[in-house]
Amino acid sequence: MGLLLLGCGQLDEVSPPPGGGSGPVLPPLAGKTLTYTASNENFLNPERGFHIAFQLQEYNDYRTVRSGGWFNFPASVVFVYVSLYDYRNSAIPQSYLDHLKSRLENARQAGIKLILRHYYAFPGKTGSEDAPLERMLQHIEQLRPLWAEYQDIILAVQAGFIGLWGEWHSSSNNLDKPESEDRLVRALLAALPKSIPLQLRYLEDIERLYPQPLSSSQAFSGSDQARLGHHNDCFLAGENDAGTYSWNQWDRQKAYLEKITRFVPVAGETCQVNFGLQRQSCAVALAELRRFNWQVLSGTWYKPVLDRWKSEGCYDEIARRLGYRFRLVRAVVPEQLSRGGRFQMGLEIANDGFANPIRPRPVRVVLRNKTTGQIFGFPLNTDPRQWEPEKTQALMLEATLPGDMPPGDYEVLLHLPDPAPNLAGRPEYAIRLANPNVWEATTGYNSLQHTLKVQ
Repeated sequence: MGLLLLGCGQLDEVSPPPGGGSGPVLPPLAGKTLTYTASNENFLNPERGFHIAFQLQEYNDYRTVRSGGWFNFPASVVFVYVSLYDYRNSAIPQSYLDHLKSRLENARQAGIKLILRHYYAFPGKTGSEDAPLERMLQHIEQLRPLWAEYQDIILAVQAGFIGLWGEWHSSSNNLDKPESEDRLVRALLAALPKSIPLQLRYLEDIERLYPQPLSSSQAFSGSDQARLGHHNDCFLAGENDAGTYSWNQWDRQKAYLEKITRFVPVAGETCQVNFGLQRQSCAVALAELRRFNWQVLSGTWYKPVLDRWKSEGCYDEIARRLGYRFRLVRAVVPEQLSRGGRFQMGLEIANDGFANPIRPRPVRVVLRNKTTGQIFGFPLNTDPRQWEPEKTQALMLEATLPGDMPPGDYEVLLHLPDPAPNLAGRPEYAIRLANPNVWEATTGYNSLQHTLKVQ
């Protein structure tokens, strides 16, 4: 049955007390007070968590990604390499663009989201040559329609293209230098839809483009700077993470990075390390994942680091806390309402994750008739991107029930669907709350475990 959305919902965010996450923060309200238990279960949520990696042009079966059939752990995000090696000296033929489109469509049908990196040089898989810059710019224009068509499932695009593995080093065309890199970034930002952020590998490149860090007032504005994120492909490898930070500049650059990562996507992987160092320990890993608001991290590379986290006991915590982790704390909900009458309720929702969502997402209170299944939804004026890590949001709903609403008993639910119209009704793209016995896998709703009577 379809969701009847009523444009009368209003949600006000009440500031939490100093220190964030604990303690009552709602004003006094009439109704039944419900408290909720936290869950330690590690479950899937969109746009966050450990990711797996594919070659987009090779693999076409994403159905088992969510069930864990590929690498023995479930994932909602796949990092995909996109090879352009065969066309480094020519335009991309339409047949190959159609081939890539079929792979993207398969990913959409499988209920996952993707981080894309386009490359030419991949030692052991292709040769070591990348393309001239003008060829790259031509390919970006050819890929533009694909990015637009599948922006609903593209979580981010990494700058790629230049050098080995698209990592902006060892370019056969001498493109790993500021002039070429900046032209590529500008072209990518112009070609990508505003909804898709771009991730850069090295802090010096982000700083060169934008010497002043992104501020909270600029965040989520759709500007080029607001869309520029970071991927660290040697996380915890050493003081400068294998070139992620400039030599002897890591303290300053980390301070810059810390200022922007609540507002931009952060992803990457660990890499080969010296286990005499302590930067791979659980204590350091948890501190940096939290400091830099990590959302997505490779669950397959580098295995010795992942195994160390398992042996030291923090792997499960990292799996739970990557990205956002929203949890019901308390609700005050009326027990009886009149048709056409005032509907007031309050919610407290904590974020136990390292980060907040980067893409916008609607929030709806849903009333579902227990007899007929008829649904009434109340769109709420809030932005989960502003639900900061380790803080509790106090949310107040003021609405009016429709005068012709059928009387009866109604379940109260919370729905955080994907903003894309074609994904909004798919439960695998909705956010699940970290409480036991609230999630409805068939609908994507979270039950507040309360029934109210409408008369």
